[in-house]
Amino acid sequence: MKRVAFIIKGDPFSWKSHEALRVAMALGISCEVHLIFIKDGVYLLSKWNPEALGITGFEKLLDNLEYVNLKLYAEDASLEERGLKREDLLKPVELRSMDEIRELISHSEGVFVW
Repeated sequence: MKRVAFIIKGDPFSWKSHEALRVAMALGISCEVHLIFIKDGVYLLSKWNPEALGITGFEKLLDNLEYVNLKLYAEDASLEERGLKREDLLKPVELRSMDEIRELISHSEGVFVW
């Protein structure tokens, strides 16, 4: 099975975040997908209220992750820099250092950056 890394580093307010999740989930049907959140991308996993801003939320997409071969990772330093803790997140996620994330990426056959 091919291993693919998706890196979400942008804010959750853009269409890119939705598309990244959709494409990652589609690939998760036939590939091992590592969905990695760094920098402002970690906000996508937080319990914010996107509907209050007129933006479609991510909860429905995240609820379907269990049906595909997709693992969630977040950079520990990115969470810390933004004052987020594990309990502030919508889904359980594996916290990794940037060195560990580099290792995940280096073992991937494809890398998508959003």
